[in-house]
Amino acid sequence: MVSNRINKLVREFFTLIMAHMKYAVSVLLLSMAMQLFSETIIVGGKLEESETWTNGNTYIVNQDLIIPSDVILTIEAGVAVRINFGRGIIIENGTLEVFGNQIDSVCFVPNYNNPGEDWKWKGLSIKNSDPETLNFISYACFVDAETAIKLENCENVIIENSSILNCQNLGVHFINSMSCLLDNCKIADNYNGVEIYADNLGEASNNTISNSSIKNQNHNVKILGEGGGLVNNNLISGNLIEEGNNGIWIINKDDLGTSINIIERNFIINNGSAFGYGLFIALNSTVVSGNIFWRNNIAIFSEDIGDNCSIGNNSFYENKLAIKVNTGSEGNEYLNNTFSLNTDEVVGIGETLSTVFNANNLMHNGGKENIVVNNTPFDLSVINNYWGTTDVSQIDNLIYDNSDDPDLGVLNYVPYLNSIDTSNPVSPPFQVIKQMAGNNVKVSWQANQEQDLKGYRIYYGIYSNYSFTDKNEIGLNTSFTLSGEVSVFDPIAVTAYDSVEVSINAQLSGHESPYAFAVLHPYAGNDTVICNNLSSFEIVNSNIPFEFQSVYWSSNGDGVFNDPYLNSPTYFPGPLDFFNGGAVLSFTVSTEEDEFFDSFILSIIDDPVVFAGSDTTVIAETEIFLFEAFAENFDTIKWFSSGDGSFNNDTLVNPIYYPGLSDIESGVVYLEMIVYSICGSVSDTVQIEIEPYFSVEGKLWTYNKSTNPGVIIAFRESDEGSRAMLIENTESDGSFRFDRLMTGNYYLYAIPDTNNPDNVVPGYYANKLRWQSAYLLTVDADVYDADIYLPHKDFILPQGEASISGHMLKPQNSKFSSDIYCRPWFENNSNEYCNDGLSNVTVLLFNHDKSKLLDFTLTDDLGNFYFNNLPFGNYVVDAEKAGFITTASPIISLTPEYDNESGVILEINQQKIGISFENNLPQENNINIFPNPATTEINIPFENPLLLSSQIEVYDLFGNRVLRPVIPSKQDNSIYKLDINELSSGLYFGKIVNFNKTIHFRFIKK
Repeated sequence: MVSNRINKLVREFFTLIMAHMKYAVSVLLLSMAMQLFSETIIVGGKLEESETWTNGNTYIVNQDLIIPSDVILTIEAGVAVRINFGRGIIIENGTLEVFGNQIDSVCFVPNYNNPGEDWKWKGLSIKNSDPETLNFISYACFVDAETAIKLENCENVIIENSSILNCQNLGVHFINSMSCLLDNCKIADNYNGVEIYADNLGEASNNTISNSSIKNQNHNVKILGEGGGLVNNNLISGNLIEEGNNGIWIINKDDLGTSINIIERNFIINNGSAFGYGLFIALNSTVVSGNIFWRNNIAIFSEDIGDNCSIGNNSFYENKLAIKVNTGSEGNEYLNNTFSLNTDEVVGIGETLSTVFNANNLMHNGGKENIVVNNTPFDLSVINNYWGTTDVSQIDNLIYDNSDDPDLGVLNYVPYLNSIDTSNPVSPPFQVIKQMAGNNVKVSWQANQEQDLKGYRIYYGIYSNYSFTDKNEIGLNTSFTLSGEVSVFDPIAVTAYDSVEVSINAQLSGHESPYAFAVLHPYAGNDTVICNNLSSFEIVNSNIPFEFQSVYWSSNGDGVFNDPYLNSPTYFPGPLDFFNGGAVLSFTVSTEEDEFFDSFILSIIDDPVVFAGSDTTVIAETEIFLFEAFAENFDTIKWFSSGDGSFNNDTLVNPIYYPGLSDIESGVVYLEMIVYSICGSVSDTVQIEIEPYFSVEGKLWTYNKSTNPGVIIAFRESDEGSRAMLIENTESDGSFRFDRLMTGNYYLYAIPDTNNPDNVVPGYYANKLRWQSAYLLTVDADVYDADIYLPHKDFILPQGEASISGHMLKPQNSKFSSDIYCRPWFENNSNEYCNDGLSNVTVLLFNHDKSKLLDFTLTDDLGNFYFNNLPFGNYVVDAEKAGFITTASPIISLTPEYDNESGVILEINQQKIGISFENNLPQENNINIFPNPATTEINIPFENPLLLSSQIEVYDLFGNRVLRPVIPSKQDNSIYKLDINELSSGLYFGKIVNFNKTIHFRFIKK
């Protein structure tokens, strides 16, 4: 006996030999190595008493070894068992305990003595094991047997974590045995893998084959009942079943009663070659659920006695034919399966009696026809399936039935699903390609259709047994670039997964798709940006990583290639390419079997453009929002300051600048914006003057008492006129305070609530109705007690029945401070202000000679104003805004016959506020021009051609003539087009004098 360390070295030596030589030579070398370091013990015949075979020894079976009843054979880890030709081990009512482990397995091999021997030993047979006798085999290897393990009339035998290789007939044979377990085993390179068999009225039921890798020549798994034998409730779960003539073959030749067997959550792949099946069913009531059928010849074939089977929640991917139903296979249900990229038929229906095909997803059928075929003369409902389209003409093409052959029945598919059924297994990503992009591998695919999709996983590294060593979670992106040691020629796959969290084997739960293996694809190149001063572009990143016949380049623009048949030509952009900012360059690669397409975007950009903003003045300690800054055609941006302030982010187009102490002290700072691109860099500078600020406080008074509520607006006087700078609301005692006013001269304008009980009206500091007579307050230090006494109405009107109303047109933004005027002043509401007109402008109502101020109001959120409940009489309307000259309206006479004037129009034009009426045009000789309002030109119609003697004149609200166009002697038609592009926004009046006749019109310039 030798140490475990020596035994380990020997086994490592054996493993290395097995990887490079045939089984026979390997076993011979193992025998020679074991003889060097261990004791050799000859065994055989009937074992009379219980015995333990110990670690490190080699046991040679020179005649059949029989373990009878009440005798236990225990085999420790590290034991080597060599069996002579024609011999085997038989457990006849006795007990076998094999205690291998992950490091030291127990190996059963032929006792080869000479190179070149390839005979098979008989195998291990366990017979008549009763429920109380626990036979188990753990971590063992069986090589080169006729049938490695045979269980006859046994119960509760456990075979786990073992390898069964290169056997002549079967790896494991269950004969009339029940409740036995085969788990986590490798069963490979045998003629048949595993068979569960019942005959002579026997029963083979409740057996489990799970979590095993099964890869054999003929049948990987076979369940067979004959001679009255019953196979029932056997479970095949969690296995990888691949590359056999048939993956699973399940049949009862005697067609006995109900016999439920379950095939669930297996990978059934690459079975069938040209003639076989992934799953052959000739046994009723079989349940097939949650499996992945991939690249089988025919995934499932239902024979005539394969009745009442349930086929649900499976994924059928890239099989030649997914489901074939033979005549007489009645009552089968096919529910909630996902079919994708099966090359020939998806379903061939040979039996319609009680057949159900509903709630399935049939994906990626583009260009295919006749994938669901009715081979019977009977009708069948195939409703509520998703066909990958909602176009009924395309669905019709996918179905072959009575519409194609009058001898066949109809497949009724309406109603059908409008979208993919997310309760089915997730479909594999479509059109997965891998490309060699420089030193990296680019993998891309089309997005899945599932609404509950959570993301994709990309798998790479070593691929074995339908598994990869490495993966990346990549979210919902549909491309990913692998770098490092990954080669474009390595296996790479992508899966899609939904929002249900599954930690173990998500693929077999249906919440992660099967692997969609990436197909090698040519690469046109990466998207590229060039400058517009380049006349040519050399394509250098294209590659074709396989043999091909031809390549051809094309462009969707007007450029040309020096030779479109080269792998890497030079492209010369055309004028249209420069105008459109680039083109898409594509190439087509042809092989003997296929054509491949790829493209990239060539972007042509102009030189970068930058504008840092208009020079401006701010108050000290104020953050500066550089919202006017603008840039285009750039890659990166960088801001610089001449002072000591800081940006919140100096790489944004519109950052915020925080002036520093030095900036404030010097009173000016220069901010430079530089933008960079591959075409160079350009900069612009904005000057920010920083002024000190002061506070102004006071109180709003009327009749020797403070008033509230009210608002105070500070208008700053300048060479361009007055501009509203800040607004403040009064406190409850009427006091107000401006915390930050820059140095300057200000008008302080106070506006009380229009519903105030004191009958006061807006006024300026101090107690002035109009700005021309107001005090211009100089602010160069803090100001206290700037009290404002409000004017009051000269007369309180009695209630009447007449009214005056009108509208304030919205001027250009430069004519008012939108942040002050375009919001509610006295109440909170959610209305949009200044959309249709200018809000919060003071409108005054006087008597006929303006000697008495009768009332005031403010324009509302729409720019409208109203004076209601007026007595009959004569009135004048006027407006007030600091810095703007107003011309009062003509007298408005309200009488019982004319009690409502609703057409008063107020408009800001230059530094004036004009007042007019919508009905102030003469009532005769008017024409309607169009469009109205207009932006660039208006059309003036005439009854007769316009002659040289005609004259057109256009006036603004203040009577200023703004247009007097030169017109031709004769128009070719009855429409004259008048250019108004240079006019400011507002209301205009026009007249045409022709043959001593004057024609009037009006229009609004937007």
